Amino acid sequence: MTVLMMFAACYGVWQLTMLASATRTVRMPLLILGVVTGLYGAGMLALGLQLAYTRGVAALTGDSVAEIVRTASYTTDPLIEELAKVAPFALLALLHRKVRAQWGLTDFLLLGAASGAGFALVEQLLRHAGEAANAGAGGPVQGWTIMRGFSFLQVWGLPDLLTSWLPTPVSYLDAFGTDTPSPDTNLHLVWSALAGLGLGLLIRGSALQRLAGAALIVFPWLDHAAFNHDVVNPEEGGFIGVVAGPLAFLRHALWLYPLIALGAATFLDRRTLLAAKRAWPDTLTEPERAGRPAFAALSGFAFAGLPWTPYPAWVYVLTRRAALYGHGRTGEDDPMRRAVAEATTALDESRSAEAWRGAGLRRRAGVTPPRGLKAYLPLLLWLVLLVPAVLYFLPGGLPTFSGVQELLGSSFVFPLVMAGAVAGLIWLGWQLVVIVRRLRPLLAVPAAYGAVTAELRLLTGLGSLTAAASSLLLGLAAGGSADRPILPAHILDAISNTLFIASLLLAMLAMVWFPPFGMAALAGGGFEIVMTAAAGKFLATLGAAGAMAILAMMMGGSGSGGRGDDYWEEKYGQDDPPPRRERISDANKAELEDSGWLKNKIKDPQTRRDFMKWLEQGHKQGEAHEHLRPGSPEAEAKLAEFLAEML
Repeated sequence: MTVLMMFAACYGVWQLTMLASATRTVRMPLLILGVVTGLYGAGMLALGLQLAYTRGVAALTGDSVAEIVRTASYTTDPLIEELAKVAPFALLALLHRKVRAQWGLTDFLLLGAASGAGFALVEQLLRHAGEAANAGAGGPVQGWTIMRGFSFLQVWGLPDLLTSWLPTPVSYLDAFGTDTPSPDTNLHLVWSALAGLGLGLLIRGSALQRLAGAALIVFPWLDHAAFNHDVVNPEEGGFIGVVAGPLAFLRHALWLYPLIALGAATFLDRRTLLAAKRAWPDTLTEPERAGRPAFAALSGFAFAGLPWTPYPAWVYVLTRRAALYGHGRTGEDDPMRRAVAEATTALDESRSAEAWRGAGLRRRAGVTPPRGLKAYLPLLLWLVLLVPAVLYFLPGGLPTFSGVQELLGSSFVFPLVMAGAVAGLIWLGWQLVVIVRRLRPLLAVPAAYGAVTAELRLLTGLGSLTAAASSLLLGLAAGGSADRPILPAHILDAISNTLFIASLLLAMLAMVWFPPFGMAALAGGGFEIVMTAAAGKFLATLGAAGAMAILAMMMGGSGSGGRGDDYWEEKYGQDDPPPRRERISDANKAELEDSGWLKNKIKDPQTRRDFMKWLEQGHKQGEAHEHLRPGSPEAEAKLAEFLAEML
């Protein structure tokens, strides 16, 4: 059941993402990370704020917590939840000028929708992940039903989900209803998509557009409050009671809200992109400058070296859009613009099929795996720590194997689960330290994508770490695996309906996103960071991952990239651009480590030494290798690969 809930949450985000392909810059891995951010980051933030508010008011007024929670559920709690869901992206935009410049309105909308989907998912998982034993007969096709008196909740099967628009993970249905049931629209996803667009308008829009942005942030709060009011206390008047009726009527078109918002965002973003292309012709390929549409112009490259070129071509499109969104917000010498201009030149040079023949791509695409059992110990430890959470939510989430959940909560096995959770907390803490240590070089990269990915993983880790530690402390105080971790609070009042073991293992499931740093690509972030981690040569770094090794050589052979004669002397202390490829003696390893180029890229001396040791590991294994010249494309690519593995 839990797998279908997770699929439903991500499927709605995917639907919006496909419709937004004409103007978005964010990629699906980052949006999935946005779902996880909504689950762990926004969920924990909302829970903490709601607990502080309800317990604080109870202490000050002497009123019962139950009554305060009931009133807050349709007054302050909707406001807290709606703000918490977009808070991570608002924080990123406030902290980083690059984010404000490189994200379009479509990106803000999609990231808001992803966070809302994750927030809805944590509701349903906390409420129902431990109820597999109560589900009736079913399966992945027909779904599962859990009866609740004269109503029932439905976990939808794959056919229903695939044929629905923005489906919710779980629906609550009337047992005596006459309509043919179908998945409801995901409320949190819709509300957060609108709020995400509102945030984008506040950051990127004109004065009038900022007013519309403020309205788009207020509307989800009011609609959320009205929805909760109708559930909790429909007879009470007041402002929420007055607006509840009209908003309930408008909610019949809930499915249409994201389409209208996406249409508006696409129109405004398209206008920005067209203006930027006219102002920055050096970011256009030769066919585009000759008048061909962008799709037709880039298709020549996308199909020039099948199967290697379609994905890099798509990455180029998304990255170029990110640079173009900076038009009017950055100067003529913006590093992101220069990077795209250089990549465009390289793209023109590699558009023909002849450029991809005999290049040895199959050999270059291989990444030498680590050797020896010792190298795999961190991976094995990570997999072992994940076992309880995976067993509880995957096979244990199926009615047929619901006994797995009972076994994990038994008095014999639960102490082992607790010990594993403590070890998992230590693992999470260490991985957060690793991310913090590797964050500074990513912040220096022109593209915001790598740093944003790392920071969202950091936020996700902090949220899951807090959730796991809180569950451990509160669950132990409550008395055991079958107790509730905390008293009722409205973070979806779902937290009051979950078992201690379910909340604990849900927090530990976040370790999926924190594999050993050498296996970072499994978390969805490593490969993406490699693709944007070299300043001025972001496409060349794809060679480290295999698919663009030849383009890296082409870019290395394109001269100085149009820079002035004094550029290389100022940056690297030499008159000419670094050679593309030069085999030099081992004595030059000290030159690389102490070079101004590497010190500029990596401020921490220990990290520079780690990079040199990482390079030497391949040498000792007898691999074919080249000694790197500071500032060369090969050095840029190797550094990007190293930083990706460390995350």
